Amino acid sequence: MRNLCALLFVLLLCSLQLVSSAPLARSPNCCPSVTDKKIPLKKVVSYKHTDSDCAVKGIIFKTVAGKRFCINPDAVWVSSHVVALDVKMKVFYKSDH
Repeated sequence: MRNLCALLFVLLLCSLQLVSSAPLARSPNCCPSVTDKKIPLKKVVSYKHTDSDCAVKGIIFKTVAGKRFCINPDAVWVSSHVVALDVKMKVFYKSDH
């Protein structure tokens, strides 16, 4: 009986380990990969940084068509787009309030 209880305990621990090491559902704020391809600023409506726990670091740009693009944050053109969008949102926020 002791051996059976010990065996069941070990099996329970093993199954818990398998469940806890299973991959988590991918966050919608993560990117599987990034690109350097430039998106015209006039087509971009918003951006957000990928979550800190994502495997790939990037910036997600959302277009007027609702498409999301995962962009390399180190691409040359990205910082100017981010600044322009920040200014645009600041002006929008001020005029809204």
